[in-house]
Amino acid sequence: MNHLSGGAWSENLGDVPSVLAVVSGGPGMGKTALAVHAAGLVVDQYPAGAVLLPLVRPDGTPRTADEAATELRSLLPPGASREACLVILDDVVHPDQVRGVLHVIGRSAVVVTSRMGLAALVATHGPAVLPLGALPPGDAHALLTGVLGHERVAAEAAAARSLADTCGHVPLALRIVTARLLTRPGLRLSDYAAWLRRDLPTRLALPDDPRMSVPLALDRALARLPASLADAHLRLARLSGPVTAPAAATVLSLAETHAEEVLDLLLDTGFLDWEEPGTFRMNPLFRTHALRRSTGTCDPPPAPVLVRRPLSSGAA
Repeated sequence: MNHLSGGAWSENLGDVPSVLAVVSGGPGMGKTALAVHAAGLVVDQYPAGAVLLPLVRPDGTPRTADEAATELRSLLPPGASREACLVILDDVVHPDQVRGVLHVIGRSAVVVTSRMGLAALVATHGPAVLPLGALPPGDAHALLTGVLGHERVAAEAAAARSLADTCGHVPLALRIVTARLLTRPGLRLSDYAAWLRRDLPTRLALPDDPRMSVPLALDRALARLPASLADAHLRLARLSGPVTAPAAATVLSLAETHAEEVLDLLLDTGFLDWEEPGTFRMNPLFRTHALRRSTGTCDPPPAPVLVRRPLSSGAA
C-alpha cells in the first residue's frame, strides 16, 4: 500500500487551493481509511483542522458540484478562509465535482479519494497519484499478525496464508476477518477459513455494521457503472486466468479493439488490475462475487446507511 508523507501534504499552501493527492482504487481497497489516517498524522500543520466531505449521496448517486460546495461551506470551521484547512473529498465520481468546490476552499489543501483514476483532474492539477490495490502477500500476512498477534498467526502459518488468499488480499475483507477472529479468540484460523470458503463473499460481512461488507461494497460499486459495463464485468469473471483483449473479445462478443476499450474502462473503475501491457487480472474475490451475481445467488444489498460524518481537527 502506498503512503503519504507529511512533506507532501504540507506543500503549496498559497492563496490557491492545492490538490495534493488523488487516492484511487477499487471497492474495499482502503482509500478513505488511508486518507483519514494520513490526515491524522499531519493535521497539526493545518490551523483550521480537517474535514471530510462525501461526494456521493447516501443512495450512492453523485452529488453535484453546487450541492457539494454548499455543504462544504457549512463544514469548514471558522477561520478556514484565512487559515489552511485540510479537506478530504471522499468518493469523487467526476473531476468536475472537485473543480466545482475549489473556490470555496480558499487557502486550504485538498485530498481526493475515488474509485476512478481521474486522469483529467491529474492532467489539470498535477497532484500526487496513489493507486491502491490488493495488498502484497507479505503485507497481508503482516496485517493479520499485527492485529491477531504473532503467536496466534505463527501457530497456523499455512492457515493464515490461506485466509489471506481467501480474502483476495483485499484490505476491507482482511479487516472484517480480523475483527471476527478477535471476538472469537478460541477459533482456529483453519476452521474459520474453511467456513468462509463455503459461502464467499457473503460471509465477509459484519452484521452490526452494513458498511463492513464486501458484497455490499461490490454491489454498490457495480450499481454505479453503466449497465453495459457492469454486465461486461460479470461476463469477464468467466475467464479463470489473465484477462486479455482477445479473450475478452470472445467472452463479450465484441471486436478486439472494442474489447480493449472495455478493459481500460474496467481498469479505471478498479474492477481490473493491470498486470503487463495487454494483460489484466481480476481479483479472485471480485471474480467470486461476479460469478455469484451472474447465477443470481447473491442476496440483494441492504438499505443504504448514513455516510461518514465530517472530521473535526481532533478526530482527524
